[in-house]
Amino acid sequence: MQELRPVTPDEFESWLRAESRAHSNRLDHEPEELRPHFDLARSLAVFEGSNIIGGCQAHKLEMSIPGGTSAVAGVANVAVQPTHTRQGVMSRMMRRQMNDIHEWGEPLAALFASESAIYGRFGYGVGTVHESWQIDRHHTAYARKHESHGRIVFVDTKDAVKQLPEVYKRGTAGRPGVFPKPSHKWEEEAASPDAHEPQPRVRGRGRGGLFYAAYEQDGRIDGYAIYRSSRPTIMVTELMAATREAAFALWRFCFDLDLMSNTEAIKRPMDDPLPWMLLDPRRLQRTVRDGVWLRVVDARAALEQRNYAEAGRLTLEVRDDLCDWNNGRFELEGSADGATCRATDSSPDLSVAISGLASAYLGTVSFTTLSDAGLADEHTPGALHRADRMFAVQHQPWTPFNF
Repeated sequence: MQELRPVTPDEFESWLRAESRAHSNRLDHEPEELRPHFDLARSLAVFEGSNIIGGCQAHKLEMSIPGGTSAVAGVANVAVQPTHTRQGVMSRMMRRQMNDIHEWGEPLAALFASESAIYGRFGYGVGTVHESWQIDRHHTAYARKHESHGRIVFVDTKDAVKQLPEVYKRGTAGRPGVFPKPSHKWEEEAASPDAHEPQPRVRGRGRGGLFYAAYEQDGRIDGYAIYRSSRPTIMVTELMAATREAAFALWRFCFDLDLMSNTEAIKRPMDDPLPWMLLDPRRLQRTVRDGVWLRVVDARAALEQRNYAEAGRLTLEVRDDLCDWNNGRFELEGSADGATCRATDSSPDLSVAISGLASAYLGTVSFTTLSDAGLADEHTPGALHRADRMFAVQHQPWTPFNF
């Protein structure tokens, strides 16, 4: 007999170890260090006797959406023991979790998928997309000369925790798909064994440390780069720029580091200006990958809480195999000032699978593309184009931080 329920405090360590084992990992943190960051009332575990054979967690988070922010259930620690895969354990957990999130009144859920084939069947769609880059320093010349009026300074790890979160917030302002980076994550990163005090060069040929370089102008930090170096490669793990000048200066710094001949960068937004800054953009090797996966838990509430680029009205028919309350037709009237959404019996302009709605929600993909992919159908001529204009966004969705 199997039992599905939240984890008790006494079961927390066993639950963590079961999750690590399911992913063939070891538990690198002391359970007591992690305990403050888990609300066990929002956890789930599948028990077979006293053994935990599956589990998951739904953190209470905020995520930026067009026009504001939304409460989001951050799904994490999803695992099924290798001895119990393909026996319906995952499906049972996902169905229960969706019901819980709906009862909590959170219209969206989000997760980072270890495998992209897993979560589509539970109604998740690709919510954001990002690029990874690689370029040789000989091909990093800018197309236009740029003069910087600021300077690059190294930031002590202890100061990074105080000075950089505000820059992160400015650098991601107005962009959908962003989760705030909590203070404990900044502190954990700065306290890692790889984090170094500022120094101009990593000596030796071994793996370098983690460094914080900031762009400072008129006494204010307008951007920063977090990078690792392992000769001859510098790996930029995070670069945030609140101004154009900061972006130009920080990339130039990363490209020109002594003893380094290759620059790599991860999790860059799809509309990052760097490819357009380069004289020879073809030399920038670009790899695209899914970022966060999004689940629309409450279609009516989710559609009503975001803003729309163009005023318009649409009747959407939503298909959802997991959440019965989403199956139906919704009349959406939206503009840049807000939206209303209500259930209706009117004929639909468009019909869309719930996973497709999730991918279109932040502006990652157009409804026309969804239609071409078989995830949406047009019933009223011109409705696809109208939906594309309404759901358009100025900045492409991006998720630089994994919760």
